[in-house]
Amino acid sequence: MTRRVLSLLCLAAFVSVFLCTSAPAAQTASDLEITAAVTEALVRENPFEYTKIDVKTFDGVVILGGHVDEYYKVQRIIEITRGIKGVKSVDNLIKIWDID
Repeated sequence: MTRRVLSLLCLAAFVSVFLCTSAPAAQTASDLEITAAVTEALVRENPFEYTKIDVKTFDGVVILGGHVDEYYKVQRIIEITRGIKGVKSVDNLIKIWDID
């Protein structure tokens, strides 16, 4: 009997942990369109300066990553991204590398 109760408790704990953890949001078609539009806009702005920028979108929130050599470039990238239709917000993870 004790073994059965212990098994049920373990099963209940597993199910509660499984149900409480949420999987990351999947990209939708509109998220992919936003990502493509941001990437295209950055390339159009200057094809060589922004090639190391990673763009991902989840539920309209654009996540920018990568490296640039000057702060004003980060600001311009964010400005371009915010101008894309469908962008709800921008999370900036871009790092500034000192090339000197």
